[in-house]
Amino acid sequence: MQPGRASGRVLIVDDEDDITSVLEEHFASLGYDVDVAQDGATALIHAAARRPDVVLLDITMPEVSGDEVLSRLLAIDPTVSIVMLTGNSDEDVARDLLRRGALDYVAKPFELATLERVVATAVAVGRR
Repeated sequence: MQPGRASGRVLIVDDEDDITSVLEEHFASLGYDVDVAQDGATALIHAAARRPDVVLLDITMPEVSGDEVLSRLLAIDPTVSIVMLTGNSDEDVARDLLRRGALDYVAKPFELATLERVVATAVAVGRR
């Protein structure tokens, strides 16, 4: 890894290929190890096998919803930093997710620079 480059493991969980592709490429280019899951069940397998420092987790997914994955991930590892991603900007939903253990909540469409700062903070928080 080059000096000044990010380090840490990011798990991206979203059922939209275009979002996972952009995020995977972006965070890998910053020096993060990146895993991708297109659904909640796969995310849980990845998280158990290769503990992420931060999880970028979409709320709205088929079969196992993001809020259910949030609960299950925190049951596996209560110290993992989870950032919820959603197209829903409802503040009540955001407050509920934060109360349930999410570190942060970012509404789509998001700016990569904003998400970079959130991920860097989440990785730092997880290492304390």
